[in-house]
Amino acid sequence: MPRWDAFLDRYRPMARALARSLAGSTSDPDDIVQEAALVLLGAVENDGAEFESTAHARNFLLRTVRNLALRARRDGGRTRPLEVEPPDDDGPSAQAVVRRQRELGRLLGQLEPDERAFLARRFLAHETLAHIATETGTAISTLHSRERALLTRLRELARRAGMDGDDA
Repeated sequence: MPRWDAFLDRYRPMARALARSLAGSTSDPDDIVQEAALVLLGAVENDGAEFESTAHARNFLLRTVRNLALRARRDGGRTRPLEVEPPDDDGPSAQAVVRRQRELGRLLGQLEPDERAFLARRFLAHETLAHIATETGTAISTLHSRERALLTRLRELARRAGMDGDDA
């Protein structure tokens, strides 16, 4: 791979344009490109031989930008501030919420320890698949498939346990 700064000078405009087009107005494209560059740098440090080709490094960078931008767009609406007053609807009671949380904890206990650890990293620590992939050496596509399968399994366990929303 060529010098790092020359590589970024060459591909940053392309990566910014991709981030801007996919993330919309929810995120700063420069932040997405910077995070993707850090992921690439970590991957190069872990397995530099894999990135001997500039084309491979470019593709990795752009794929990471795409994934981060799509995630930023998807998560953009989730950061709304809390309302000052709770809505006056007949939402679930505190006891129902606690029951559902306990039941979910019981269902999570049915998973393997490594499956629980993976879900904790994704949903409690808010780690990206790219970050986990870099740390574990597992392909992002494998992690994505694993996540989808785990969530499908949890939904099925919840449905069997009667947690399909009727008791809350």
